[in-house]
Amino acid sequence: MAILAIDPGLNNGIAVLDCERRLLLATEIPMIGEGANRRLNMTSFASIILQFRIEHAVIEDVAAMPKQGVSSMFRFGRAAGAIEGALAALKVPTTFIRPAIWKRDIGAKAKQAEDIRALAIQTWPDQAHRFARKRDHNRAEAALIGLWFLQHSGWTSGGEDTPPTSSLLAGSRVFVGGEGWRTL
Repeated sequence: MAILAIDPGLNNGIAVLDCERRLLLATEIPMIGEGANRRLNMTSFASIILQFRIEHAVIEDVAAMPKQGVSSMFRFGRAAGAIEGALAALKVPTTFIRPAIWKRDIGAKAKQAEDIRALAIQTWPDQAHRFARKRDHNRAEAALIGLWFLQHSGWTSGGEDTPPTSSLLAGSRVFVGGEGWRTL
């Protein structure tokens, strides 16, 4: 049993970690289509969720950024919504965490993409091949988001519907399948 951490968007990163903080997978949700018709392959995403028997997901809670175009924000929103919809459909409890919170807590507050990648390699040296390319920084972010969640949530595998939330920071939003949203 494992958790799934996600850096959302078309240029996404996902990571699967077990309750002992071992990195089981770091990759991207594959895309289908060309150009403006690119979409995330949600069938592949669902297969990963089922294959690893994901018990909980944690997603970086991002917002629009200045100077981003309308069409790029629409594509980002579509991708993020598809991820959230798939998790809800599969009844995977989900926590959303703001980037400033997890980056501060993990010691990556002002770090650039290359610094994030280097931190992931340092954290999981036996998995360095998963972060070998410059473009693997989204995978690295996802892995570090998962590490943050495991360090701060008190979550352990055990078949419970929801992880303990007492040590998550105020303002974290948790989606519990069948129950809806909870803000801590």
